[in-house]
Amino acid sequence: MAAEFSVDEARERLVELLDRAESGEEIVITRFGAPSVRLQAAPARSTGRFAAGVIAAAWVAPDTGDAFDVGTDYWPDSSA
Repeated sequence: MAAEFSVDEARERLVELLDRAESGEEIVITRFGAPSVRLQAAPARSTGRFAAGVIAAAWVAPDTGDAFDVGTDYWPDSSA
């Protein structure tokens, strides 16, 4: 049998109810005494993907004192 909570109870105990639903328990939220919503854990994400989040990288141009064009490759002059 599902555990039932009113909207007010669910609002006060939302984190607990999320934890319980994620562990497999059936949670029903009632409105005006009648069942309204059933909390259910979302399906697990696939781990076969390369990245699950955002990957960022930064590169800073070397300070050579000259103007630096970011549209071209930078190869310092070895004769300098």
